[in-house]
Amino acid sequence: YITALLDSSDQPTLENALTRWWPVNVHLIGKDILRFHAVYWPAMLMSAGVPLPNRVFGHGYLTKDGQKMGKSLGNVLDPFDLVKQYGSDAVRYYFLKEIEFGRDGDFNQTRFINILNADLANDLGNLLNRTLKMAHKYCDAQVPTPSEQLWEKTPFVDLAKGLSDRVTQAYEALAFSEAYEVILTLVRAGNKFIDEQAPWTLHKQGHHQMVDHVLYTVLEAVRLSAYLLSPVIPNVSTPIYQQLGFSVDFTDQTGAAQAAPFEVHTQWGALPFGQSLGTPQPVFQRLELLESVST
Repeated sequence: YITALLDSSDQPTLENALTRWWPVNVHLIGKDILRFHAVYWPAMLMSAGVPLPNRVFGHGYLTKDGQKMGKSLGNVLDPFDLVKQYGSDAVRYYFLKEIEFGRDGDFNQTRFINILNADLANDLGNLLNRTLKMAHKYCDAQVPTPSEQLWEKTPFVDLAKGLSDRVTQAYEALAFSEAYEVILTLVRAGNKFIDEQAPWTLHKQGHHQMVDHVLYTVLEAVRLSAYLLSPVIPNVSTPIYQQLGFSVDFTDQTGAAQAAPFEVHTQWGALPFGQSLGTPQPVFQRLELLESVST
């Protein structure tokens, strides 16, 4: 237990373990040994006068293509190969979104590819890319200034304004799949909103204020979604933020917390008016089905 809390270079002492990681909010363990960690381990901590975890959470089992994994079957999923082939963001996102935390889940490589391409490449990535291109074309590559009066008449904005509280509550409850479904609701609503409003048509008709309103609203929705997704896909959220004109690297947790404070960036309207926008680039390359990652 002590060495699990330390780096390989640390001295394996109780003092070092307690200084680095204790007390903890959540003690995460497989459900097969939950009794030992929910009964015996807390009793040992209490007898030693060490604070207990606030919560003990037992995670479920993982199958592959509907079967138990085993060396004799040759279907053991190698997580290192999976990350090497598809990247850590893709792996984290799939397992946390597609498998309700605490329940058993299944990995299917085709479904893995389809989910990542649909959610991150198509829905989120394409929404940013096409909106950003229009902002370059119609707004001189700057964040447009919206009409707050029009916001009051836009149900899509009401959805966005209530998003952060719902996602934060889901994160705190370890309901990750619920959190990501809520965020995707906003992303999909953003795609529907821009299709319905058709800013390219509004521009031709000379409705420039409405163009600014639509583009800002969608860009801000993408920003908010990227921020709320940053704990699980930091390598996707970072280029989104940078293309929106922010100097933020979500892989640097300390730096990101300073550059994009939680109290500010979880709120609607954190995208500054007039901020220079970056060059539109794909933020998540579509995945292709590679050879099996079983061992």
